[in-house]
Amino acid sequence: MSTRGPLESVPPASPDTAYRTGTGPSRPRDHLLGMTPVWLGLLMVLLFALGACQPVMPVAEGEPPAAEATAPEPTAEAVAHGDPEAGAYLVTIAGGCGCHFNRDLGALAGGNRFEGSYGVVYARNITPHEGTGLGGWTETQIADALRLGVRPDGTQLFPIMPYRDYSALPDPEALDIAAYLLSLEPVENAVPARELQAEPAAFTPDPPPPAESPTDPVARGEILVKLARCGRCHTPTNEDGSPNMEMYLAGKPINEDEIAANITPDDETGIGLWTEEEIATFLRTGMLSDGSQIVGTMATQIERSFSHLTEEDALAIAAYLKSIPPVNHDPFSQ
Repeated sequence: MSTRGPLESVPPASPDTAYRTGTGPSRPRDHLLGMTPVWLGLLMVLLFALGACQPVMPVAEGEPPAAEATAPEPTAEAVAHGDPEAGAYLVTIAGGCGCHFNRDLGALAGGNRFEGSYGVVYARNITPHEGTGLGGWTETQIADALRLGVRPDGTQLFPIMPYRDYSALPDPEALDIAAYLLSLEPVENAVPARELQAEPAAFTPDPPPPAESPTDPVARGEILVKLARCGRCHTPTNEDGSPNMEMYLAGKPINEDEIAANITPDDETGIGLWTEEEIATFLRTGMLSDGSQIVGTMATQIERSFSHLTEEDALAIAAYLKSIPPVNHDPFSQ
């Protein structure tokens, strides 16, 4: 797999430049890539979900979310099975492990606090520091934590860590990420213990994580979409907060100002009229068919994450999105 090095972190765009439903485009049937202007807004939000939404985790009222971070460059050669450079690429596509990024230390040293009805958890130090981080872990143990949510001592991670999504990672990709994390500069930062109302249940993925990397582009695209956690913003939820899989990637309001688009291949309300090449080109460049450049939050996320996609991986994501069941659902009309 070819890789691209991550860019430097880009400061967030002003909220005034983000896509807002109150000032969005009207719906006359002007033609642009076979789409109405509203579809242009939909594609903009497609990028937002693929890049901007995924690193964001639930936080307590009044608690600032962790900063997004592109993956830092590896600083040491890992002695194991994984490829640190390939792992850096995957971490960048995943959003840079922003929940673990410690602003004060400038590293993935954890400490960010997340609170809810479940109790309080803290993002862990995932640098290879022997005393406070992953320094005593093997690549296989890190891969198990990523995909099964289990620590070397057998205790279960709280599912605010998205191991349910990461369970789709094949062995080689999981080991690449592990090798990358173990190649970072160790940073000492002791993180407080979690305080939960109840311990999380063991997780057994079905199907289990694949042993081999897929050769089929659609399967590769599915892995990348889950790694980027597109469903967190794009899949409507049930009353209990669980994803409504009958509406998978059909779009929903994110907050008062932004709506995640329907990115299923529905011709009327989704991205069915976009070609795979158009989707892939936009994801990597932010350039629209008329030559104009996307601006604001989406442009920032392109620079941070999806501009690093290889052409093959951008096309794989597009192929996967075009392969899922279409859902006729207009989240903008809610």
